Amino acid sequence: MKKIKNVLLLIASVLAIYSCETDADTVAEISDEAGLIIDVNTTLNSSILGSPEAGVDLDEAMVTITNAYLNLTVSLTAGSLDDIEKIEIVKSFNSGTEAVVAESTTLPLNIEISDLESLFEGLDVSESDLRIGDVLTFRTKVYQTDGDVYYYSTSLGNYDMVVNCSSDLAASYVIDYTSGPGTHVVTELSPGLYEMDSMMGWPGSGYTITFTDTCGILSIINDWQFSNVIYGEGYVDNDGNIVWETSGVENVYDGSSWIMYRQ
Repeated sequence: MKKIKNVLLLIASVLAIYSCETDADTVAEISDEAGLIIDVNTTLNSSILGSPEAGVDLDEAMVTITNAYLNLTVSLTAGSLDDIEKIEIVKSFNSGTEAVVAESTTLPLNIEISDLESLFEGLDVSESDLRIGDVLTFRTKVYQTDGDVYYYSTSLGNYDMVVNCSSDLAASYVIDYTSGPGTHVVTELSPGLYEMDSMMGWPGSGYTITFTDTCGILSIINDWQFSNVIYGEGYVDNDGNIVWETSGVENVYDGSSWIMYRQ
């Protein structure tokens, strides 16, 4: 279980990036230095998904890949390209050696890759090397005409593809509260990352939370709109229901369990 939790923490830390807003100071700094502000978007089906080897610890199990696809677009949101020589999209595997994917002197810049071999081309990585929780990172690199070179910050110019299991939790769920049934709606943000429209205990309140699904093991990300620390660990049962074995909201409740019945 400890090894599984280590994988969950890694995936949660990577996916949490996409549930946060861009820091204004970072935007200002990049606008001043590199002369432009960019936006990186991917299609919802951009993912590396597969099935881990049975009977082996999750962080050691070989993965049979069932989906390997990326459609990524870098767009200009502010500033100009007047002082820009070129823009590159580069990639690395688990923070290792960097390889160039594409370059352009104009924006938007789009790349579409539809097979595993092409995703890892130039990185000396094959399917047999992959494990759940591995990360293929795409970064935006800017070359200025004065010779300066910049990487955009994580929240602005990066996209991380986390090797994960397939996941399909987007739906409406009902918790049987003592006061009556309460509905919670789960929406997919990206493969393995979900938003729920209200925290357990406050159905319909708009107190949204985000959580990750790693091969059926669930973990709430502590990025709530309030200052209270939140947590939750659970799993998806055989009927597709979400079972929170333990969860809490600082100064409100601790160690609570809930069953969310899929509708």
